Amino acid sequence: MKIKKHKQKSRLIVYQGDELLVFQKISNKLKYGLVGGFLKKEETPEDALIREAFEETGVQFLKEDLDYYSSFTVDWGNNQKLSKHYFVCKDPNKPFFLKEPDKFRKIEWVYWKDTMEYLGKSDRKVIKSLFKPCKINY
Repeated sequence: MKIKKHKQKSRLIVYQGDELLVFQKISNKLKYGLVGGFLKKEETPEDALIREAFEETGVQFLKEDLDYYSSFTVDWGNNQKLSKHYFVCKDPNKPFFLKEPDKFRKIEWVYWKDTMEYLGKSDRKVIKSLFKPCKINY
């Protein structure tokens, strides 16, 4: 089966202790999002994230500021796929601010469990895996 369309997104996870940096989306219902967006043609996931982070928050990252966390691909049907690449910010004390008020109401620190029902499904899974790692019982 030939893939007609394969889109990719990069996401940045920024956290301090048990608080997560999220955008509050402009919507009738409360919705949160992470920093990041779609890759442009010929961009690597890191390059796209660096570009998106600057566009959305004003923070200029270097590749060294990011730790790769995970990636996964979802089949959308109709020969379309979406891959998401997640990175963790090494320095959560950067001066993040909202640069796209037309897309988001605000950027804020929120207790990670309080973001769960308001994040998208895939972001929720990744955040949960970061904050609640598998515990091995002996």
